[in-house]
Formats: sequence, structure tokens, C-alpha cells
Amino acid sequence: MQIKDGVFVVTGASSGIGLATATALADRGAKAGLLARGTDALEKLARQLPGSLPVTVDMTQFDRVRGAIAAVHRHYGRIDGLVNNAGRSYAASIEEIDPVRFDEIFHLNVLGPIVAMQAAIPLMRAQGGGSIVNINSGTAFMTIPQYSVYSSSKRALIGISLTARAELERDHIVVSEVYPDITATNFGKNRIGSSTDGGPSTNYGAGDRPEFVAGLVLQAVEEGRAQYFANDRLRQMSGTA
Repeated sequence: MQIKDGVFVVTGASSGIGLATATALADRGAKAGLLARGTDALEKLARQLPGSLPVTVDMTQFDRVRGAIAAVHRHYGRIDGLVNNAGRSYAASIEEIDPVRFDEIFHLNVLGPIVAMQAAIPLMRAQGGGSIVNINSGTAFMTIPQYSVYSSSKRALIGISLTARAELERDHIVVSEVYPDITATNFGKNRIGSSTDGGPSTNYGAGDRPEFVAGLVLQAVEEGRAQYFANDRLRQMSGTA
């Protein structure tokens, strides 16, 4: 898909990978519908990206997700791409998992992308096609103590994404996934939970730059392959090497 002059919805756009992706899309001549919970951060970003549209939404409130996608479509008259980036991690041992927190993570990391896709797919189909890029995680291929909930949510997203790719091929809607490694954002600091065993570090400062991951997203939009990996180690772990 061509990026220039396209309209893209980016969830979790106010920081990290989402912010870098929205900026990269705008730099390439696209219009961006910016979705996130933080109104002030979104409006600041919108001022930096002329032609973008900030829409405050919690991705676990599904009626509002549908409304946000509809608002972007009303504003621009079309939606060419959807980047499902919003997500959060949760640190807890199996013994410590709080069912409420488990539900919260799966609502955000799995059902949020599904609902956004359901809202965007009919619009893309009516236009003759589109691009959906789901931001996954290298942890989907790992066994990490304290991260069972997060990694399992990302494993679920693999199944959703690959199945959607097969189902939507005839509609010329291409579904791809991007698998970042540790990325230098506040993702670790924003995780839920504090396991008694500590869990993985919350300091991601030494990770890949979010702009690097944004580059993979743009590559996915333009090329349309099923999966894009931050490095060969993740590709090998996935079994697709």
C-alpha cells in the first residue's frame, strides 16, 4: 500500500511506538487519526502533526472504540490503515494472578485490537482494500517468569492476526504483525503488578528506539508480509527463520 495521502488510525498514539509511528506516517505524507487515553498528550501531538485528528478513547471501552473509528472516518471520508499498538504488560507469578487484572490485560491487548478491526474492516472493504498492522511482542515466543499473562495475550494476538489475514485476503485487506524486542519507551515503567519475585526489569532505556519499530510498521504497510521482526533472534524463536 502507498502511504502518501493515506488515512491511518494509530492506537496508543500518545507515546512510545505509537507516537513514533504516527510521526513517521505524517512525515511520509499520510493523515493520522490519533487514538489514546491522554487528551493533553494527544492534542500536543496533533499540533505537531498538521492534518491529524486526536480522539481520546480507552481501548477497553468497546463502544467508544467503535465511535472513535467512526469519528476518524467521518472526518477524513476514508480509512486506509489501522495500526493496533495500544497495550500494557502485567507482572505476576501464576500464584499471584488477579483475575480482574488478567481480564483487563486481555481486554486491552486482544479484544481492543479485535474491536478496532471489526470497526475498520467494513470501511476498508467498501473502499476496495486496506492495511492492518498489529503490534505484537517478542515475548509471544518466550517463557518469562512473571510475564505469563502478557505473553499469553500476545500469543492470542498471533492467532487473531494470522486468521484475519487469511479471512480478509479476498477483500484486499492485508493484515500484518510487527514484533518489537525491548524498546526504549515507558512501557516497562507503566506495567501493572509488582510480583513478590520482582519480575523483569522495568527499565527499557537500552532497547531499540521506537523510531526503529515505526520503520517496521511502515515497511509492513508498504510490503504486506505477514510478520516483521525486530531482529533475527526473534525470527528464529518464532520458527519462521
